[in-house]
Amino acid sequence: MDVQARQRELARLYRAALDRPRWQQVLAFAVSLWALGWILGQFLLPRNRPSALDVLGHFATRLGLTTGEWSERVSEVWQSGGGGLAVLGGLLWAATTERGQLPALLGWIAVMIGAERLGYQPAMLLAVTTMVSFVVVLWLAALTSSRFVDRRAVLLPRDVLRAGVTAAALSAVVPLFAPGFFLNRLGRPYITKPPRRVFPAANIPEQATPEPTREPEHP
Repeated sequence: MDVQARQRELARLYRAALDRPRWQQVLAFAVSLWALGWILGQFLLPRNRPSALDVLGHFATRLGLTTGEWSERVSEVWQSGGGGLAVLGGLLWAATTERGQLPALLGWIAVMIGAERLGYQPAMLLAVTTMVSFVVVLWLAALTSSRFVDRRAVLLPRDVLRAGVTAAALSAVVPLFAPGFFLNRLGRPYITKPPRRVFPAANIPEQATPEPTREPEHP
């Protein structure tokens, strides 16, 4: 695949990430801000790296909401399953498709909560390893399966890799959904779209209209 084809594919996936139901756009915007704040906090505040629940509590405080001790209680509940949540997040990332992007959002939530115990790097590494391992297992299974689609669904190596790359791209773009959505809305009125191409109708031969029959004249 050449560079232009890759750019077109990335642009298509970007449009697919923005094209989703309205309620998913609201959820994706919230999860994107949460994940982006969590990721940036790991690099901008290296000495005091905030957890995902710390970032969520900070957002709630900025909105004037009283968090109380709910973040600590949620943290204590999920600390016993940090590794399992990271693995679940990786599997949800692998289950992401263009028409089903909700698993990517749920996967990020699972990974961020699982990182309360594991930490940022171990949780992300475990989730990515799980997703890649799942795709590799399916790819190896596809190598030993039938290569012909007859009457049942089969695993094809090329389709498995394409689905894995699509799932990884749509999952990775979740933290960038909020800024991308904002820039898309901001620049939409200033973008001139090309005219739609009108394809001529198929040349269908006109049927000859039958001549009216004349009734015989009676003397």
